[in-house]
Amino acid sequence: MLEGLRIAAFAVALAVPGLAVAADWPGSPIRVIIPFPAGGQADIVTRVVTEKMAPILGQPILVEAKPGAGGNIGTDEAAKAAPDGNTWLSSGVPLTTAPAMYPTSLSFDPMKDLAPVIRFGSTSFVFAVPAELPVASVAEFVAYAKEHEGELSYAGSGIGSLVHLVSELFKLEAGIDVQMIPYNGQPPAIADLLANRVQFMVLGVSLAKPLVDEGKLKALAIFDAERSKVIPDVPTIGEAGFPGLVANGWAGFNVPAGTPDAVIEKINATVAQVVTDPVVVEQIEKIGWQVVPPQSPAEFGTFLEAEMKRWAAVIEKAGVETN
Repeated sequence: MLEGLRIAAFAVALAVPGLAVAADWPGSPIRVIIPFPAGGQADIVTRVVTEKMAPILGQPILVEAKPGAGGNIGTDEAAKAAPDGNTWLSSGVPLTTAPAMYPTSLSFDPMKDLAPVIRFGSTSFVFAVPAELPVASVAEFVAYAKEHEGELSYAGSGIGSLVHLVSELFKLEAGIDVQMIPYNGQPPAIADLLANRVQFMVLGVSLAKPLVDEGKLKALAIFDAERSKVIPDVPTIGEAGFPGLVANGWAGFNVPAGTPDAVIEKINATVAQVVTDPVVVEQIEKIGWQVVPPQSPAEFGTFLEAEMKRWAAVIEKAGVETN
């Protein structure tokens, strides 16, 4: 009987090659490329999820930060990797802003060179200012910026990032003149924000909360439609008078195009298993993220297409320079 089941299973695997591939995969360590600096929001939440996935898949998962060019260096490397399921991209908002930001120079096509796997997390950003800045609300900041026209600056963590684009849209809607100082990710920008060398930053909740709690930064608003459970006393950007500036970060996984569908489905199912574990949910929420209900690769692909259209409209409205 047992031998018969084994023969039947072998026959099915031969008839459906993808099943054999998925059964054998992964046969070696998995590499996850994060196209942002180590220690940032994406890095933190990706490590929480992959640490729980590794025992299930039976292979180490090595997370490697490859920042640069607004996330395009690491993304390009992931897109050009072998489509064997052993290289993943930890993706986020810049994947969907890149086509509109770099219409003539982008070295990869997010929808043709990468296959969607799953989106598993979302997070909010706050309007953060140095503790010593003499403002206590977004309205007061706008008034202060107008009194000091051309003298203030903000920290932009990567051209084409959510931080950069929301900041530019805020400048436009508030009618203020504030210069962007570019940084390679959020962590290196925080030191200058703390020292008041830049006067505001659209900063991830997970990075902002400890500094707000310590009195080193002030959070004037959260760029979300609802107040955060993590920092409930901070008003939404809509309450602050700018309802059109709601914007959330997200985290997901993509793999090189051509990766077998069965492998993609296996990664998808493993992520879904991990992020529905109550212990993992609690870990993710503690670092300022929320779990996105598990979705199929096709649903994630539809989300990516919609986000590309949305950010293309934002880039055009804000008059952001592209190349």
